[in-house]
Amino acid sequence: MSEINKPVITKEQAEAIQFLMSDGNDWTEDDILEHHVANRWFNEYEPLNSLYTIVLAAALINGYEVEKTPEESVREFYDSFECGPRMYPAEMSFRNEEYRRIIKCTLNRLGIKIEGVNA
Repeated sequence: MSEINKPVITKEQAEAIQFLMSDGNDWTEDDILEHHVANRWFNEYEPLNSLYTIVLAAALINGYEVEKTPEESVREFYDSFECGPRMYPAEMSFRNEEYRRIIKCTLNRLGIKIEGVNA
């Protein structure tokens, strides 16, 4: 049996879908797909225009993941170099501290501040 892959969509697209399907709005998945095929989206729903219909259908049926911002991706990469006492052998912890220092120096040289990394 194959695993269901959730499409990755932007934060703005996810917010538009969530608003359409939130309490007080009576949009169903069918309504959203019908509108998507026959019309353009405007205002806060405009980010949905860049989604292929099949991707929107998959997002509505299987759920979706929200695309990481570049800052979130760097923070995740930075955090992957854990530097705690649980790291064995000792040189591994030292190496990870060096990787973290290099990431911080690179961001500082580029003038980029990322919360949780160098800000």
